[in-house]
Amino acid sequence: MLKTGNIFIDFFSQVVIFFPLLPVIIIFFRGVYQKESLIYLVILCLINFTQDMALQTLQIKDITQFSIRHIFSLLEFIVIVQIFKSILQGNLKELVNILAVAILSAVITYYLVKGANEKKNLIELLKDGFIIMLATYSLVRIVYQENLRIFYSAFFWIATGTLFYFVTVLLLDIIEACCPDLKNPFAADKMLLLNIAGVARYFFYTLATLVNNRN
Repeated sequence: MLKTGNIFIDFFSQVVIFFPLLPVIIIFFRGVYQKESLIYLVILCLINFTQDMALQTLQIKDITQFSIRHIFSLLEFIVIVQIFKSILQGNLKELVNILAVAILSAVITYYLVKGANEKKNLIELLKDGFIIMLATYSLVRIVYQENLRIFYSAFFWIATGTLFYFVTVLLLDIIEACCPDLKNPFAADKMLLLNIAGVARYFFYTLATLVNNRN
């Protein structure tokens, strides 16, 4: 994992690693793991925790870190699509399936040809953009369906946390790509902002495990 040299940011980064376990613990403690959306949420949180632990504990080069991130990012993408696909119906659900498979095929093909050791590429941005659109649509649909009961919907909090995190990631990637002169001094600030976005993400996921609804 990247070390910024800032004691606070580096310590904060290590603490944030364990935040994905909080929703998992609550789900099993409350015994609500029989709900499909929360089962996928458990898988998503464990994927992110495993990735962060691997990057934290393994002494590996930056190139290998990028490869690990890309591999786990694909797994994360698959699970997120499964979460939101469960509230879609009819032709839209089929369209999401087709687009998700197309994106996965494009990403895998790109990695097989170019390698998975690049820091970031256009296809990764496309994948993140697809997640943002899917989470946005799901959030709007939930608000329309649930009306005043949205705060009791696990899907609402999952969509909110997912949207907040991936919008932050996309904006930071765009800033980094558009302003190469900021690359070095921006690294520490980017890590801090991503950690804060991660905390917010798992805070919302935790709220999803605490509400009582029919999802």
